Amino acid sequence: MKRILYVLGGVIISAFLGLSQSTAQTVKSGTTAAQFLKIGIGARSVGMGEAFVATANDISAIYWNPAGLSSLTANEAIFFHTDWLAGISYDFAAFSIPLGEWGTFGGFFAGLTVPSDKVRTVHDPEGTGEFFGASDIALGISYARKITDRFSFGMNAKYIKERIWNMAASAVAVDVGTIYRSQFHDLRIGMMMSNFGTQMQMAGRNALLFVDIDPTLNGNNEAIRAQLEMEKWSLPLQFRVGMAIDPVKNDLMRLTVGADAVHPNDNMEFVNFGMEYAFKEMLFVRGGYRGLGINQLEGGLTLGGGFQYRFGGAAKISLNYAYANYGRLNSVNRYSISVVF
Repeated sequence: MKRILYVLGGVIISAFLGLSQSTAQTVKSGTTAAQFLKIGIGARSVGMGEAFVATANDISAIYWNPAGLSSLTANEAIFFHTDWLAGISYDFAAFSIPLGEWGTFGGFFAGLTVPSDKVRTVHDPEGTGEFFGASDIALGISYARKITDRFSFGMNAKYIKERIWNMAASAVAVDVGTIYRSQFHDLRIGMMMSNFGTQMQMAGRNALLFVDIDPTLNGNNEAIRAQLEMEKWSLPLQFRVGMAIDPVKNDLMRLTVGADAVHPNDNMEFVNFGMEYAFKEMLFVRGGYRGLGINQLEGGLTLGGGFQYRFGGAAKISLNYAYANYGRLNSVNRYSISVVF
């Protein structure tokens, strides 16, 4: 137990040292596109404070660390829904298929939808009669494989698109992750780089203009078609490193404790902590805290629970719920269902 505390203490101290050095840096919130890619998926991982990069041992690993897919021994699928902030809806679905020595293959879809609203102008503040909407999607494929019996590697390749009214932007990106498992209480070390890809640039009909090249001339074309060139924005690149350990594990119960340190390109470094208590691998209670180290963080506490039922053989179904506090923005409830078959 002392060794376990020393290991976890080392991770925490290292993370806080990094946080103390980052406080003097300029916060770059709002400087990247495709923010929906930062919404964590899976009620299990969210309930654990999103400290999941080293645990990542179910289908939700396709988001947190695709290297974790290599530990799956049966086909698995997940369906995740979130009533996000301000009436926004977010859905995620994924599947994985292990193929033995060939590795594990998977795919996923993420979609965010913003409620439609009136088009308002200076002359028509109550609306022009038109409505606009916004949505984001991400489509991807995954591959993971065990390099040795203790080291795993995984990656995602994905297509990303954002749309608002008649404008749209797209990009491609990759995620790369690794997991190392030690013999000491199944201590796991995970690393993940996500959303490394091209920049996004909005284009579409709403950028069309009609201009007069030279208003001082009479008789020239006063309505030449022109297109506004929008600025390019980077994706929300993140690097995660974390550790997880099972200080208690037997046939009756299991306790998993984890911590992640996260370095984003559009904010300060922060740390997530979480834990999961399992009773006979059927009933689960979870808790955590995310975003430790972010100035003026809105909330951070997460709680959750779940139930897993085995139908016989390898088939089983898992139902999970998570609560995440966002302070003045209220709370968010998340639900997910995963199936092993």
